[in-house]
Amino acid sequence: MRSGRYILWMTVLLTAACAAPQRSADRMIQQQLGELDGFLATKDLYVAKKKDQLNAYRRLISATTDPASRYELEMIAASDFFSFSFDSTQVYLKNAQALALRLADGERYDKATIELGHLYAKAGNYLEASQILYGQIDTSALSPAMKTECFWVMHDFSKDMAGNSGMVERLSIPTASFFRARLLQLLPPESPRYKALLRDRFIDEGRFAQADSVSRQLLSMYRPEDRDYAIHAFFQSELEERVGNQAERMRWLVKSAECDVVNAVRDYASLTMVAQLVLPTDVDRSFRYLRIAQEDALEYNAKLRPWQISRFLMQVEDAYQERQSRATESRRVWLFLLAFLTVVLTLMLRFLIVRSRKLTRLRAELEQSNTSLALANATLNDLNQQISKADKVKEKYILNFLQGLSAQVSVIRAEDNRFRNLLKQGKADQLLKELSISGRSEKARDEFYETFDTTFLALYPEFVTRFNELLKEDAREVAPGGRLTTEQRIFALIKLGVDDSKAIATMLDYSLSTIYNYKVAVKNAAIGDREDFEEAVRKIGK
Repeated sequence: MRSGRYILWMTVLLTAACAAPQRSADRMIQQQLGELDGFLATKDLYVAKKKDQLNAYRRLISATTDPASRYELEMIAASDFFSFSFDSTQVYLKNAQALALRLADGERYDKATIELGHLYAKAGNYLEASQILYGQIDTSALSPAMKTECFWVMHDFSKDMAGNSGMVERLSIPTASFFRARLLQLLPPESPRYKALLRDRFIDEGRFAQADSVSRQLLSMYRPEDRDYAIHAFFQSELEERVGNQAERMRWLVKSAECDVVNAVRDYASLTMVAQLVLPTDVDRSFRYLRIAQEDALEYNAKLRPWQISRFLMQVEDAYQERQSRATESRRVWLFLLAFLTVVLTLMLRFLIVRSRKLTRLRAELEQSNTSLALANATLNDLNQQISKADKVKEKYILNFLQGLSAQVSVIRAEDNRFRNLLKQGKADQLLKELSISGRSEKARDEFYETFDTTFLALYPEFVTRFNELLKEDAREVAPGGRLTTEQRIFALIKLGVDDSKAIATMLDYSLSTIYNYKVAVKNAAIGDREDFEEAVRKIGK
């Protein structure tokens, strides 16, 4: 017996030791997501500030008459709003092209044209980008600085298109590595662009340690609130994914998303990636992040990001199906519990009826004795009251269970029909909003707990007191509001005859390991032999 307990304790300790790092990582991720939620709560303030800046640029440009000065303002405005508004950036760049033609300045025209091609490439308008960068630009006629800029944009274009191979346009253009080799010869080694290219080359070659070193050098060149910091933080997360460090990947994605919020960026990927990573564990948060990303993508008014987000809708549907499965399982538990309590109440009523009949016969036998008649009548009246009370208890709880089950079925059917219609009508946006606020499985679980506690304590009003008497004083608990604690609820099911931990986990919506840990913790606090604890619980009320 002692050797068995030793092995059990060693197993528990080893399991706890292995689980501790994972719990620590999970807590850290939750803390990071909480910080991100804080940034997203103030998102509208940064957007409003950006819009004020946009209006100021418009007024300044309108008030400027000198073509050269106005060209510079148009290019600055295009740079500032490159990731905020596709339409505004396009207008500024086309205005700059027109001003460059008025000035008969070829280099200025090429600069605006290259940047316009860059905008189309980033927005996913690959055909237009190709026509501009490969049809309107003669790289052999460009100055060295302008040629370097053009090669950088072409490299960025090739890299983006390769990463979005599912788009309709399939263009035959040189690969990113083709331009990377030329840019590494043209750029200064200390420049951020050179380091970014070097990082990408190391990643492609599988030299992840060197890529990480260069990537962190890049990040140290910017402040966390700089726009470029968000870009390099995103690529750092990609590097962490390559080496299998998911916790660090999430941390850098969150940093990138926070920086995007501060800079009022609407064309981004970080928040969408965070939404995808948290979907298996936090559906509501995932839907909320995805909805924000989709709204920003639509506001930006380019076709790439909405298309990328739409690919995520299949996972949204999977999450919805999972919720449906959980609701079905919940209904099964309700039906099982209803049937179980019906049997219990029926047996109780049968017992009282048999007892009543025995007392009736006793009263008939004692009618000849005037001294015993009063006692028999009092006993029979008391029994009749108990029978009446049992009838009312049975009717009350059966009616409550039927009404609760009927109401839940009606609500779920209404939601199912609405979600199905939204899917058929292609209203994915509205579906996301509906699902993000749907907490019906959690509500059903809470209602189940409340009904179970009320019903069980009505049947066994002394259970909590007797249960606590089996435990050491520091382990005794009394839940407020006439409810059961989680531990008491588990052993209440054991009292009702549900011995299998898997069945208990299913009925209470916990994992099997959670049920096991609660049972072990309670038994360890038992006054007597922990091996006899469950049998002692079953005897409560007998």
